[in-house]
Amino acid sequence: MLGRLGFVVGMGFVLAATPPAFAQSFPTKGVRIEVGAAPGGPVDIAARVVGEKLGELWHQPVTVENRVGASEMIAADYVAKATPDGLTLLMSSLNTVTINPVVFKSIAYDPDKDLEPIVLATGNPMVFVASPKAPFGTLKEMIALAHAKPESISWATPGLATTNHIAGEWFAAEAGIRMFHVPYKGGPAAMNAVIANDVPVALVSLIQAIPFRGTDKVRVLAVTTGKRTPLAPEWPTVSELAVPGFDLAVQTALFAPGGTPRAIVDKINADAMQVLQAAGMRERLGSLGVEPAGSTPAALAALIRSMRAQIQRVVDHAGIKVQ
Repeated sequence: MLGRLGFVVGMGFVLAATPPAFAQSFPTKGVRIEVGAAPGGPVDIAARVVGEKLGELWHQPVTVENRVGASEMIAADYVAKATPDGLTLLMSSLNTVTINPVVFKSIAYDPDKDLEPIVLATGNPMVFVASPKAPFGTLKEMIALAHAKPESISWATPGLATTNHIAGEWFAAEAGIRMFHVPYKGGPAAMNAVIANDVPVALVSLIQAIPFRGTDKVRVLAVTTGKRTPLAPEWPTVSELAVPGFDLAVQTALFAPGGTPRAIVDKINADAMQVLQAAGMRERLGSLGVEPAGSTPAALAALIRSMRAQIQRVVDHAGIKVQ
């Protein structure tokens, strides 16, 4: 057992302190949000929806730029080296500051010094989905089969050392089972592998599973968040069915370059919280398979430290290695 989970922090909102008056005029020109993930995914959605509303609030253009590759590290490194004036920001999954420092031998940026946490923006639950032809129909049946025949069940994820991979290995450790991991190139590919019955089960983001809701193409076994997601309340959780306390989502956060003045960080945080709490935001993000979050910069920094330590334990237990 690797300890109970608790990474879905900020689904309720924590109010930030009001920044000093001299930062109230920020920004005086356009802002860029760099994204290390491909267009259309949960990270990109968070950047574009939040960025659009920040632009309206600031009366300045907010441009989203995708710098895809290297597990979001190209974009993270770009922002880490940018001028720390708040005009170049990073929207990324928490992988850039939690998983990547653990699984890669070296990364070009210091996750603690070169990136300044601003706000936890969104959470995207993950879902265990199974092929209708799988030799199990429920999560409990899958666990029972894995107990009886260790590593006989292949399971797909969007890639090696992704949040999905970490979550799946953590689940397996908590359930006391061993399965055979098959990394694909992205969530849609993992989902398609289950639909084609190339693998019996996958752990994908909710955003990949929602389009197949109510169809006979896949079986939804369980959601990874501690509470049922309001986006699909009929789907049970891992915590309900098998591993009490299991609670994990793909989360996105906004960062500034290290050294950005605290007043600017607090100003962006306050404005981002206003955007995330705005009327209709939950419905708009929900229609895209994402839930709004929220945090203070300090709470986000604490979450990152806690996650990284626990991920280190999961990686060590599972023997996850990135070449």
